[in-house]
Amino acid sequence: MEPVVQTLTARSVAAPRGVCRRWLSGFGLSGLLGLAVLTLWILAALFGPAMLSGTMGGSGSNAVFAPISAMHWLGTDYLGRDMLVRVIHGARYTVGVALVATLIASGTGTLLALLAASGSQALDATLSRGLDTLTAIPSKMFALIMVAGFGSSVAMLVATAAIIYAPGAFRMARSLAVNINALDYVVVARTRG
Repeated sequence: MEPVVQTLTARSVAAPRGVCRRWLSGFGLSGLLGLAVLTLWILAALFGPAMLSGTMGGSGSNAVFAPISAMHWLGTDYLGRDMLVRVIHGARYTVGVALVATLIASGTGTLLALLAASGSQALDATLSRGLDTLTAIPSKMFALIMVAGFGSSVAMLVATAAIIYAPGAFRMARSLAVNINALDYVVVARTRG
């Protein structure tokens, strides 16, 4: 009876490892590198501020523009503040803003793409041309116009990034939706009502 229990335990432990290995092997070398960098920044944003002993406040030390050392791993800035502490504290905002902007842009672009692919040709043409027009505006110029018109805040940064990246999500989702819309089972379902 014991060998069966040991075999089942070994299989149940090996099964998630095999699935994880198979999932990671689909990324390729550049995908694994990107996943490692993304994981590093997410961990820095989540756990970095609690692990650092340096403070953000104050005028810093007397070592202005100090080089990399054992005390300051990334050196200091023009006020003598530790750059590593500042980068890790800033990672929380950077990762958060990028995550929220990406989710909003992907969601909006996908929703508009599904609406365009399943709607009339006039709606599809209107949405496609409108988002193509938005793509034609240089992203940095659009961001400067948004900041000049509405001021600078985290919410405005998220909204600007979402507006800039929504046309890309629209194009990808629309191309997939149009291909699926032309498949036989969709045409049959549409003719059946």
